[in-house]
Amino acid sequence: MKILCCSRKKILCLVLLGSILCLSVPLLAAPTEVYFSPQGGAEVALEKLLDDARQDIRAALYFFTNRTLAAALLRAHKRGVKIQVIIDGNDESDYSKGYYLRQRGVDVRYARGLPKEAKKRKKSKYRVKKFGLMHHKFMVVDDKMVATGSYNWTASAEKWNRENLLIIKSSSLARKYTAEFKKILKSTFVK
Repeated sequence: MKILCCSRKKILCLVLLGSILCLSVPLLAAPTEVYFSPQGGAEVALEKLLDDARQDIRAALYFFTNRTLAAALLRAHKRGVKIQVIIDGNDESDYSKGYYLRQRGVDVRYARGLPKEAKKRKKSKYRVKKFGLMHHKFMVVDDKMVATGSYNWTASAEKWNRENLLIIKSSSLARKYTAEFKKILKSTFVK
């Protein structure tokens, strides 16, 4: 009887320990920072992340017109950090930092979403795009940090738009984003 009672106590302790561990899983989640714009610290956080990079930076960006972030990428490039940037290739505005960075030796490429099906359309005064968008907004730094969210790398995102940015320290998440980046990289082109 005494042995059975000790076994029950051990089982009860194991069940309680298991329950505690299950409840604490969110506490063990990857360290995450969150920012909201306008003027909620997203630009400063991204600049710091770029300035802290030591090995490589992979960024897939829909629009890129932010001077501060372009300057931070250039500083990283000058430190010897390997940089690859993919920007949506449907349009490039006069304000895009793609050309600026390419002229300074940074690997900048362009990508589009999938081709849209050609359909008979009545003539429209509006331009019809032939491709979907490369609408990602993410960056992987040193294979361990991921920055993602709706935050575009633009002056508008920092000053007027309501956007969000998450910075997550997670090697496993970084691997998944890197796989997506490499998949897109296969279909890129240079302007």
